[in-house]
Amino acid sequence: MKKLFVALMVILAMTSCNSFKIKVNLDNSNGKTVSLQRYNKDQLETLQTVVVKNNKAVFKVKENDNLDAYMIMLNGWRRPLTFFADNQDVMISGDCQKYNEIKIEASESQQNLDNFMKKAAEIENDEDLYYFVLDFAKYNVENPLGIYVMYRYKWLFPEYDLKMYLGNVPKELVSGYKDLVYNYLLAVRRTNPGQKYIDFTQKTVDGDDFTLSQFIGQAKVVILDFWASWCPDCRKANPALVEVYKKFNNKGLDIVSVSLDTDATAWKNAIEKDNLNWKNHVSDLKGWDNAVAQKYTIVFIPQNIIIDQDGKIIEKNVPMEKMEAYIESVLK
Repeated sequence: MKKLFVALMVILAMTSCNSFKIKVNLDNSNGKTVSLQRYNKDQLETLQTVVVKNNKAVFKVKENDNLDAYMIMLNGWRRPLTFFADNQDVMISGDCQKYNEIKIEASESQQNLDNFMKKAAEIENDEDLYYFVLDFAKYNVENPLGIYVMYRYKWLFPEYDLKMYLGNVPKELVSGYKDLVYNYLLAVRRTNPGQKYIDFTQKTVDGDDFTLSQFIGQAKVVILDFWASWCPDCRKANPALVEVYKKFNNKGLDIVSVSLDTDATAWKNAIEKDNLNWKNHVSDLKGWDNAVAQKYTIVFIPQNIIIDQDGKIIEKNVPMEKMEAYIESVLK
């Protein structure tokens, strides 16, 4: 009997050594549902779901050879929180209402990512950020960190760079972000200049259906503008967009704004406050899951697609400080 007890203890000890815990301790999260997620190729899978009790939740995860990122998603968040565990215990703490201040105590990989993200946030120039991200990604090309940051900052890179980097990632490296970068490359080509616009139907602020194909041709140039009331950069850009509209509306320019909001009241209030006086404002109030944003491969906001009278995409992502000059050149 004693030998049996010892054997059971050994088995339990071995089992406990083959797993790790992800502990969540977030203020104001009590009663909310939190899910542990991970990419399987290009599909985001939910591994476990629990209800937070006393602002705490615990996920027990089996160790495995796949060192790709995990994510937790809490009810009310616009996007999941990503982290690298490397088969080690993880502590996630803070206030669920202060997403950007949540602290992740995890593996050395996570520490490297945290240091990288902190430095990246301090870089204001896109060209400097481009080289900083690329250097980090190249240094980590043989582990999941490299392809993860390339996907996260994919908007910085031309297709050629992403394709070259993807070709240098070891074939044996397991990461869903390899598939996501590949899919992104395929999708982004669909909205390159020279391509035809992608049609959609979505609800306006008044609850009516707006269909782009029924609108194309009514103006010489259409700015398809992607934004949200909660996006600081979008709100900063709006005054310049308003001025462009005022100057060129009677010369053949119109704007269709697609909002990545989730709160209808916040969306409508921002339209009024920022004097976005053009008629066509649409949204499905699904945030980053907005169906139009998905079709146009929108990965950051503000972002724009310029469409001519024939429905051809003639440019995209024109910086707002250059928008007036660009529209003027097109309407000549």
